[in-house]
Amino acid sequence: MKQSQTNLLATLKTTDSFGDNNAADFPATSTGGKQFILVKAAVTATSGLGADQVSAGEETHSSVLVETALRLKLHADLLAISKAAHSLVLLGTAGLKGLFHMPRHDGDQELLNTARAFVTDAAPFAAQMIELKLEPTFIADLNADIADLETAIKGKGAGTGKKAGTTAGIAQTIHDAGIALHVLNTVVPNTYKNDPTKLAEWVVASHIQKHTPVPKPATLAKKAAAQAARAAAKAAKAAAKAKPAN
Repeated sequence: MKQSQTNLLATLKTTDSFGDNNAADFPATSTGGKQFILVKAAVTATSGLGADQVSAGEETHSSVLVETALRLKLHADLLAISKAAHSLVLLGTAGLKGLFHMPRHDGDQELLNTARAFVTDAAPFAAQMIELKLEPTFIADLNADIADLETAIKGKGAGTGKKAGTTAGIAQTIHDAGIALHVLNTVVPNTYKNDPTKLAEWVVASHIQKHTPVPKPATLAKKAAAQAARAAAKAAKAAAKAKPAN
């Protein structure tokens, strides 16, 4: 299973657990409660997906997970840029009127079109946004995320003949859960705005890791030791060859 899928599944599960543990604060009929129900449905629907995927249906469902994870990642990119632009407006930067508005509707095409517009519009303000601690490569990263989502959408389209009915069902379930995660990122912080402990728990539960985890220091030290040993062996071999014969 690809890292993006693993990260999304992990977030759905931790979000579901958070909802179970705090169900009293999010009744089933409330907006928050409904979102947690959608997340739980996705956890249940994807419970059979794992590293050893053998059926065509599971492979297609896996591609849906990838697409959802990439959509969330692209949305997060846009939100970070939009917030940076708002900060620049507050700092008195001119030329930002009408730019960097988030998509108004749910849909891949609008998300992609908005992302492409952000790429173009961000170029003149890149230096200022980097000063606000966006990554120095944020425009290149945005372009890469656009390409990744486009590739995932095309890949899903190529596999629509595989168990189409079942795939459509799980695709909608995962898609709904992705939207629910966004909504919950408004509802939960507002619910616990005066409860730092709950807010901290939510940040951990709802976080989607964007990159492969960095190796632990022990792993890095072991790798460095191995490299040093190889270098020493190579040097010893070279010295032996250079030593004149008696």
